[in-house]
Amino acid sequence: MIISANQLTSLRILLMPLPWFLVYHGTTARTIAVIILFILGFTDYFDGMLARKYGTTPLGRLLDPIADKIFVAVTLLPLLHLSILPLWIVWPIFLREFLVTELRRFLTPDHGELKVTELAKIKTTVQMTGIGLIFLTATFTDKTVSYFLILLAMTGTGAAMAWIAMKKKKIPPRLWIAMGFLLAGLIPLMLFSTDLANVIYGAVLLGITLASGAQYVKATLPMCLKRGFSAIAGLVLSISLPLALIIVLPPVSQTMAGLITLTVAVEFCSQGIDMWAVQEGYRTLSRYKKRFVVPVVFAALIYWITTSPQTAVSNFIIMATAASLLYAAADIFYLRKLLVDH
Repeated sequence: MIISANQLTSLRILLMPLPWFLVYHGTTARTIAVIILFILGFTDYFDGMLARKYGTTPLGRLLDPIADKIFVAVTLLPLLHLSILPLWIVWPIFLREFLVTELRRFLTPDHGELKVTELAKIKTTVQMTGIGLIFLTATFTDKTVSYFLILLAMTGTGAAMAWIAMKKKKIPPRLWIAMGFLLAGLIPLMLFSTDLANVIYGAVLLGITLASGAQYVKATLPMCLKRGFSAIAGLVLSISLPLALIIVLPPVSQTMAGLITLTVAVEFCSQGIDMWAVQEGYRTLSRYKKRFVVPVVFAALIYWITTSPQTAVSNFIIMATAASLLYAAADIFYLRKLLVDH
C-alpha cells in the first residue's frame, strides 16, 4: 500500500494539536513535544517528495500550505503565551502569514495565481527548524543537555541526508537549510543565556519571514492600493480578527489561550479554502465576513470594554472563536461542490 502525499499531510494536521497540549506540562511532556515537532518537520519534506513523484492534486495544494500555517499557530502561540518569545517577534510573523495569503486571494481574479517564491519555501524550513530549536532549549535549562539534543537532531538530519543522497543522488536544499540552522543555533547558546538565545532564534525567524513576505507585498500591494479605500479596508478587516486575538494572548488563562490558538488555526483554514475557491473561479462568503461578522465582533468588544471591562477580553475571545467556527462551517457548506469535486 502506497501512502499518498495528501494522507501524509492530513496525518500531519491531525498530530499538530499534540505539541500544544504537551508544552504546558513538565519536562517529559515537552521532550515528547520536541520529538513530535521534528517528526512533523520531516513529514513536511516527505509529503512534498511524494507529491513530486506521483503528482500534485488540487486538494494537496490546499492542504500543504494550511498544514504549514497550522504548525506555526500551534507552536508559536504557546511560546508567546509562556513568555518564551515576546509579542514583537510573534505578532509580525502572523501578520505576514495572514496578509500574504489575503493579498494572493484578493488579486487572483484579475491577475492570476501568484506562485510561491523560493524564499517562501526556505522560510517554511527555517520556521520549522527554528521553532523546534526554541522548544528544545526552552525545555532544558542545562545547556549541556541542549547541546547534546541539538547534536542528536543534527545526527538525525545527517542520516536523513545520507539516506536521500543514496536514493536520489542529490540532497534537497531544505535539509541543508535545516542542518545549517541547527549548526548556527549552537553559537547563541554558547555565547548567551538560554532566554536570550531563544530571542535571537526568534528574531532570525522574524527576519526570514518578513523578507519572504516583502516579495509578495511589493508585487501585490500597489495593485490593492489602486482599488481605493474600500479595498484597503476590506483587506484590513479580513485579517484583523486573529491578529487582535494574538495581541491579547499573553496574560490570558491556558483555556483562553487554547481558544485563541484554535481560532487562529481555523482562520488559516478558512483563508486557505477561500483562496483556493477564488483560484478555481468560485465566489466565497468572505465579503459577508468583512462587512458583517468582523465589525459585529469588534463592536461587541467595544461595548464590553465600556460596560464590563473585567470580562471584556474573555467575552471577546469566546465570541471571536464562535464567529470563526461558524464562518468556517458556513464556508465549507457553501463551497461543498468544490470540495466534493476535488
